[in-house]
Amino acid sequence: MNLLKKWNKKGFTLVELLMVAIIFPLLILTTYSVLEMAGVIFRSDTVYSQLNQSSMQVLRHVTREVSQTSPLASPSHLNITLDGQGQSVLRFQVPVDWDNDGDAVQGTNSNVVEWGAYNQSGDTQNGVLDGWVQYSVTNGQLIRDVLTSGLVVIQGNSKVISDNVTLFSTIQNNDRIQLNLTVQRSDTVGQGGTARPVQQIFSQEVLMRNSVN
Repeated sequence: MNLLKKWNKKGFTLVELLMVAIIFPLLILTTYSVLEMAGVIFRSDTVYSQLNQSSMQVLRHVTREVSQTSPLASPSHLNITLDGQGQSVLRFQVPVDWDNDGDAVQGTNSNVVEWGAYNQSGDTQNGVLDGWVQYSVTNGQLIRDVLTSGLVVIQGNSKVISDNVTLFSTIQNNDRIQLNLTVQRSDTVGQGGTARPVQQIFSQEVLMRNSVN
């Protein structure tokens, strides 16, 4: 009998068991919610990181090329206009080696630059003399085109630089250009399948380094 009383003193009461039965599932549910939220934040941050990385690469692509043009107004090798949607149309020329003689000037002892465009950004030969590079937005895509001297698109050279572009804006200020790029995507990864728009705005200032004509 004494042993039974001693055991009863060390046991759990019915109220305590009920409290455990209530609290334990709540603890599990809370822990699961915290872990799930942490996973959502991590996946959402991954989407933002990928968006930032790809958009910065786009700006570097454009700035690397447009920095080669001239800020001088006469004759002009840079032209910025707006299309019907309010998007910037950035058109410019760079020094080109169109005749593959190893330089971008008209003669060995000449300082007169041969201006034009390359079929692909990064090319160093086979330039299009008097051609133009053009960056513009079509159906949400930032596209690089090469134009003739008459501003006709040369087929076969168009390249999509970025998708999901909602705004492409360029502003010239003396020898600098301010590039603004707004990109929007739907984040379904971080929201458990529910689409949510993710919009980021990127800006880059470019120095046009060829102050020659």
